[in-house]
Amino acid sequence: MPPRPLPLVGFLSDFGLADTYVGSVKGVLLGLNPALRVVDLTHAVPPQDVAAGAFALASACGDFPPGTVFLAVVDPGVGTDRAGIVAATDRHFFVGPDNGLLALALRRGGARAIHRLAREDLYRRPVSPTFHGRDVFAPAAAHLT
Repeated sequence: MPPRPLPLVGFLSDFGLADTYVGSVKGVLLGLNPALRVVDLTHAVPPQDVAAGAFALASACGDFPPGTVFLAVVDPGVGTDRAGIVAATDRHFFVGPDNGLLALALRRGGARAIHRLAREDLYRRPVSPTFHGRDVFAPAAAHLT
């Protein structure tokens, strides 16, 4: 039997690279699963541009192996009552805000299941009202791996 590949997370955001936000999210991912490989799709999505993020995610996800978990964070609604979601296609899993960011990738991949993130016991504590990428979405992605 061939060795099982290491779990893989594809990470997309509008965080840019001028500060520590991307590194903090990766730290949470690796803290929960040190065996992860994290691939940066891009962190240059224009700030709060959900449509551009959706296009970038859908453009890239087909190039990744089955079982990849995509963590996508372009979230102008952070701090509001918008839900976080986890979704699955036949090949991949997706985690992010329920704001349309995942929609194009799910449409192209044939969404098989979409669930609201509701396991607050898995969130990083305390949950920041402005950094759900680190405190809500990254733990969900890591636990999926």
